[in-house]
Amino acid sequence: MLEPAIIHKAALDRNFAKFLYTENYFLYMGYRGGNELPEIRAQDDYFQYAVVDSKGNVTGYLAYHLESATDTVDRFGLFSFKKGNVLLARDLFEKLEELVSIHRRVEWRMIGGNPVEKRYDQFCREHGGHKCTLHRVMQDLQGNWRDEHIYEIVKD
Repeated sequence: MLEPAIIHKAALDRNFAKFLYTENYFLYMGYRGGNELPEIRAQDDYFQYAVVDSKGNVTGYLAYHLESATDTVDRFGLFSFKKGNVLLARDLFEKLEELVSIHRRVEWRMIGGNPVEKRYDQFCREHGGHKCTLHRVMQDLQGNWRDEHIYEIVKD
């Protein structure tokens, strides 16, 4: 279940801190050396959610920005604190369905090697979207070059 992140700020800060300097955090930040924790706070046009299980445990984080002038949803952030987090996947794709149905344009980016790529590809195809790949644009923590994928779904 998605709940406003501000309610769970302390738990989110603790959970994110545990993953600093890891491959998972690199995939979240999108660049080598990205070690800032997300700033959990209420702000205009930026939506932050904690993914919470039935016991009230914070198992993930989802955030995005709404650019009102262009009716574009972008700047997504997604992180799972639990391996194989089915709840996070369900909540993410329910939210994406909602956003695609309401807004003119939805865009998100992903670093190559992220295990969610096949599901993002499928979702994008199902909604008549486009995927652009920028090849070998960033180095990971081991110095390997990674692709960046940009997904876009635009209503006619």
